[in-house]
Amino acid sequence: MSDSPSTFPHLPALPHKKEAKATWSDLNSESRYTLIAAMGGWMFDSFDIMLISLLAAPIMKSLGFGPGELALALSVQLGASALGGILTGILADYIGRKKTLMVNMLIYALSTGAVFFAGSLGTLLVLRFFTGLGLGGEWALSMTLISEKIPAGFRGRAVALGNAGWPLGTLLAALFTYFLFPLVGWRTTFAIAAFPALMVLWIRHYVPESQLWLDAKKSSTRPGRPREKVPLLEIFSKTYLRKTLLVFLAILCTMFAYWMFWTWLPTYLVRTRGFTLAQSSLWMIITQIGAFAGYMVNGWIQDRLGRRLSMSLFSIGEAAMIVIFLVLVTNSAYIYAVVFLLGFFTGYWASYGSIVTETFPTRIRATAAGVTYNFSRAINLVGPFIISSVAVAAGWNLALTLPAFAALLAGLLIWTLPETKGRDLSVIQ
Repeated sequence: MSDSPSTFPHLPALPHKKEAKATWSDLNSESRYTLIAAMGGWMFDSFDIMLISLLAAPIMKSLGFGPGELALALSVQLGASALGGILTGILADYIGRKKTLMVNMLIYALSTGAVFFAGSLGTLLVLRFFTGLGLGGEWALSMTLISEKIPAGFRGRAVALGNAGWPLGTLLAALFTYFLFPLVGWRTTFAIAAFPALMVLWIRHYVPESQLWLDAKKSSTRPGRPREKVPLLEIFSKTYLRKTLLVFLAILCTMFAYWMFWTWLPTYLVRTRGFTLAQSSLWMIITQIGAFAGYMVNGWIQDRLGRRLSMSLFSIGEAAMIVIFLVLVTNSAYIYAVVFLLGFFTGYWASYGSIVTETFPTRIRATAAGVTYNFSRAINLVGPFIISSVAVAAGWNLALTLPAFAALLAGLLIWTLPETKGRDLSVIQ
């Protein structure tokens, strides 16, 4: 696929090779605060998802319902996350990135803390709906904030750091469960988990609004300027439809590869490989350490060699590691080594954060990120049923090979999009 102006006329030319290689020390305090806030927002998403999963057993026992009812609560949250992600993107393009981030964090924090008072399944369903609504847009919002504030030469590594909030949130939930839950119980654990509400005050005082968004908003209100289209409609207009669909398909394949493999891996380890629950929980820690390392390496490759190559290398690497895991590994020690690499290659998510935000103009950037990511999330709700059905009909090895094919396809699809390394986001039209 050519990157010529005739193919994508609304994208600016790539920078020259003499582009400055920025480092952490080159970032001012506002840029660093923005990065910390965005990373925190994404961290709280994984923290909440993992916390309710880890505390599922005591919650069910206390409230008197079974796995089916808990699955319903989780499905409600996932559905609300998809809706919240789309609404968040649109809202961020209308009222600003900073305000939207603060609103999301408040909704999430208050509804999570209110689980302390849950006395029935109905109450839990309502609270998980609002939790999902608040968390759903964190990825799109975080990636947009980072991309619009961080210099182009450091953007890939900054986006990678933002994405690294996910494994950190998972580890934080594990720490809460291991140290806090035995002391105070699940209700107080959730009450303490409302601490992100305090972060809103910090964001209000220290994190600036995106200057790119402010400039775009000011420009749109100038006298004589044509009225702008609705962002949700514009991303599906003739100008952007092709890129919107390509980004969506690539993310859809990646989400299928990620969620369908990792959702069923604990079950596979216990039922097929004979692992105990304690052993299967150890892999979670190992994979998250691997994922954090993968994000860091991916960000470095992005800023040196480009977004598409980093995405392709990590997606194909993940596909290869899934096959190796299923076919070659029989020794438990080797399994942990391979699981580390499985986590490492999930660093491909960092590439998407850069590609999506560097492909669309400021006025629709958050909407595009929110829609492509969360439409994919909504469709992937059927993924677990696909894997379980194939596992029953043809065995776990074949079922878990499907995510490998999806990862491989994502690594190839990314080459249908233009390279965006070093884009000046202010001139994308």
